[in-house]
Amino acid sequence: MKEEFLNKLNNKEYISNYLYESIRDNFNSIIPHNFNIDEYNKEILDKLYAENKEYFGNMYKGIDDNITLDEEQCKAILADEKYSLIIAGAGTGKTTTMVSKIKYLVDKKHANPEKILAMSYTRKATEEIANRIEENFDLPVHVTTFHSLGYEYIKEIFGKNKKCAILDKNKLKEIQLNYFRKIFADKNKITEIIDNFDIIKERRGFVFSRYFMDNYINYDTYDGFVDGYVNYKIKEARNLPGGFEKLINDFVEKQLLKDSGILSIDGKYVKSAGELVIANFLYKNGLDYSYEEIYEELMENGSIYKPDFTVDYGGKKIYIEYFGLDDEKYNKIRKWKREFHKKRGNIYIEIDKLPLDKITNKLDKELTNIGVKYNIMPSELVYEHILRLNPISQVFPFLQFLHECMLHRKESSKREDIYLAKNYVDNYTGNDSNIIRTQYKYIIDYDKYYANEAFGGETYYFDFADLLYYSVKYIEKLTFDTKILFDYIIIDEYQDISQIKYMLTYKTAERNNAKVYAVGDDWQSIFAFSGSKIEYICEYEDFFPGVKKFNISKTYRNSQELIDGTGEFIMRNKYQLKKQLISDKHINNPIVYKLYDSNASFTAEIDCLKETIKEIHKENPNHNILVLGRTNNIIDSITKNQELIDGIGPKIIFKGNEDIQIDGMTMHKSKGLTYDEVILIGLNKNFPSDQKEIYWYLNLYKDEQKKEP
Repeated sequence: MKEEFLNKLNNKEYISNYLYESIRDNFNSIIPHNFNIDEYNKEILDKLYAENKEYFGNMYKGIDDNITLDEEQCKAILADEKYSLIIAGAGTGKTTTMVSKIKYLVDKKHANPEKILAMSYTRKATEEIANRIEENFDLPVHVTTFHSLGYEYIKEIFGKNKKCAILDKNKLKEIQLNYFRKIFADKNKITEIIDNFDIIKERRGFVFSRYFMDNYINYDTYDGFVDGYVNYKIKEARNLPGGFEKLINDFVEKQLLKDSGILSIDGKYVKSAGELVIANFLYKNGLDYSYEEIYEELMENGSIYKPDFTVDYGGKKIYIEYFGLDDEKYNKIRKWKREFHKKRGNIYIEIDKLPLDKITNKLDKELTNIGVKYNIMPSELVYEHILRLNPISQVFPFLQFLHECMLHRKESSKREDIYLAKNYVDNYTGNDSNIIRTQYKYIIDYDKYYANEAFGGETYYFDFADLLYYSVKYIEKLTFDTKILFDYIIIDEYQDISQIKYMLTYKTAERNNAKVYAVGDDWQSIFAFSGSKIEYICEYEDFFPGVKKFNISKTYRNSQELIDGTGEFIMRNKYQLKKQLISDKHINNPIVYKLYDSNASFTAEIDCLKETIKEIHKENPNHNILVLGRTNNIIDSITKNQELIDGIGPKIIFKGNEDIQIDGMTMHKSKGLTYDEVILIGLNKNFPSDQKEIYWYLNLYKDEQKKEP
């Protein structure tokens, strides 16, 4: 350490804050008199910037000539810190800065790109970063979400003795169904639930559906109840116009409009419209198949392989893979799968992304060529299976509530406090103490049942909370596999980090002795409800010793006037980091307040919204408009108006004004999107709210947030 410090000092090289503080605390005598680390490094950065200005100026030449790096971005990239925090305001080019840092590390610091880890929160965000890195610079950087990194660790930690899989919706539905089958066998438990879970009625309408409440007593088993419900709906369908075919087509059309949670007609959650077409074709033609079933043998590296479709035909297996994208990454996967099945002599079919009707034709041709015969299912039987897709639909509010309680505990920093809820219940003396104890009994019963089902078999099934928790808990058991070793860790959207994600980051950095480069903006921290804590960015130095902060203040998205107005509002919370963003754009009066009678019902605000939309469109007919609400209930209330109709996805159709481009969504869903005009609605007290009093169990495991001093 001493030698490193003296060498850098003598050679006039950048000295990290971490190294300087370590020397100051342990070998203070070797630091020159009146030495100032900030002044020293400023001089070094000025010199490095002058030397590399041409390099940065040419970095995107021929790739995207519109991208330029300003001096603040360049110096944040040049700084060779152990731990860096880049405070990048909205529209300042944080993704460009991240990608440029990676390029610089490879070009100038000779870093191995395979040992650079870039992390963000969502698959969409990581895909954007990966595409920028790959398309612009063709670098094999390890880009992943926190959960995907946790899954890599999980497979390495447990995969030698167990198959490890992420718990999907299909497996969760199976667990919940089996749990309720167990409860249903004792009608006294059903009565007890109805009598003691009034909170569910407040939050969701009823503990169970009205049909369930009226009919459950007539059945000995829950499967018998489901059979009765299905028969009731089939009789009803026989008298409807269009019959079974229309009901089937309506169901499929709804699924084709979804971006996620797409359900096949036999109850499999698939990832795309193309996979939906394949699944429905196989099922309607009587072919026994499974979706993403784990292949019977582990791969050479101990990981699992899940073919898209595995058809069991006459004792033989047919493997079908759907390739919905066509790029270098997927072509590599295609080649690997092709060789994998060829080596094992498997029957293997590839389906490329095609128009949906052509996918059916292609699959039909491939199956016919290998001699597959169909057993076409009658429409009534297909509709029956649609009715059976969600056998817990009649009791879903109760089961989902228990599941939410379990997840809330597991995602909390108090997860390991196993006596927290028990002690609360044992010491509770309110008039509703018997109700509280009964509720706790079922909450803990579900929790234990779920854990046994997830981890009690041949395969370990991890939900997202468990992926992070167990990877952090057992990270020390990781062998030093070269595929998960890193010299640099680049983190996007750092303001959204939670305790468990911080622990995963810190332990990964510690294990690898890696340098950490975090990019974020405390002004954009909006995910406290899902566990993020603003102190991880505002008090970064408490979590990464010797950190150095850098600011990127030039924004390319918004006007100076909008920045000034929003900045003044945000800084009313003195806990936020002070920053001054600068823009070359100017707009007079970028924030407009529309007044209406706040004492009237919420329809007055809807009327004001409609008039505002018309005014915007009249002045700027090509602008796209975003209507923002704080909660889903606010957006739903808007589209209950007879003139504002719920369209596909986020679209809102303004009856009589269909040419106006309008989207509606919550603030959380809008993060990262860009619109010409944004309307904020639903802040008045008369607007419908879906916020209820926090349930006692959820409140126990609520992580405390930093409040304004």
